[in-house]
Amino acid sequence: MIVKLNSWPALALCCAGLSWPTPAHAEASAAQKAAAESLFDDGLKAMRSGHFSEACPKLEESERIDPAIGTLLYLGECYEKLGRTASAWATFREAASTAKTQGETERSRVASERADRLQPSLSKLTIKVAPETTQLANLRVSRDNVVLPSTLFGVAIPVDPGKYHIVVSADGYKSHEAEIEVLANADSKTIEIPALVAAPTSPALPGAAATASTAAATPQPAPPRNPEPPPSGANGLRTAAYVTGALGVVSLGVGTYFGVKAINKNNDAKAYCPGGNTCNDPQGESLTKDAQNAATVSNITIGVGAAFVVAGVVLYLTSAPKSKAESAARLEMHPLVGRDLAGIGLGGVFQ
Repeated sequence: MIVKLNSWPALALCCAGLSWPTPAHAEASAAQKAAAESLFDDGLKAMRSGHFSEACPKLEESERIDPAIGTLLYLGECYEKLGRTASAWATFREAASTAKTQGETERSRVASERADRLQPSLSKLTIKVAPETTQLANLRVSRDNVVLPSTLFGVAIPVDPGKYHIVVSADGYKSHEAEIEVLANADSKTIEIPALVAAPTSPALPGAAATASTAAATPQPAPPRNPEPPPSGANGLRTAAYVTGALGVVSLGVGTYFGVKAINKNNDAKAYCPGGNTCNDPQGESLTKDAQNAATVSNITIGVGAAFVVAGVVLYLTSAPKSKAESAARLEMHPLVGRDLAGIGLGGVFQ
């Protein structure tokens, strides 16, 4: 049987049932395979209806998800129908190489024949870059936003017929842009990229240097010193006076409470010890000790309270507003502990 290769229906007959993935791509998941098959079926239906611009993207996506030799063959046919001869030629060559690697002799032969038939009609584009431009650091040459490697400079590259936008740029240089159109049927175009022009540096503003030197020569007034805050010593002493006086009042109240308690305990002890200082009654002795302890606490707290009250009065009287140097005041407290004494000593310096 001889298969004609000049029409896509003949190719469809040759590749019928060959769109399923080959074992080399069996790693695709079941969901991916289902998506690829659905895209392939839709693309094939669009091709049969003559809607090649709709069919090609579907076949491209099917091939990307789950590559298959049959999909490549149909995709190459779709590209050829759209006049994208370079894309069709490259796709057929890929299909031939893949099929040969996998031992698919017939499909490799079909793909090779289709590629060979297209090769004489391929249009080509050559991009030549000036030698001084190729030596620039960070040189970027792009064709329709696709950056080309330097190894392709000066090489006649098969391209699909159409218009192309070339952009050449490098750090510190003005970009160079060009448009070129490549026609069908073995058209050959060459575009020359000249030496790039260095980008101008930003000029200094006129008179900027003179203004800067004049400003440097003119003595600048010293920044104003922050005014000194108003003396705060008086306010601090006034607050200390209130706090100290309040502590004194509280201490006097506590001392009075324990004094009254000492008197009551002593009166209770007299009922058990009518003899005075000597007492052999346990309850009387306990009450006597309680009275003595309460009296000790009363004496200490009353003494401390009185000292705090006196200190508060002194602080209040010395809290009149003064300068910062004159408003220094210091109140010191220290414990007084002795054999027969316990209390708190107060001292200070007031100006």
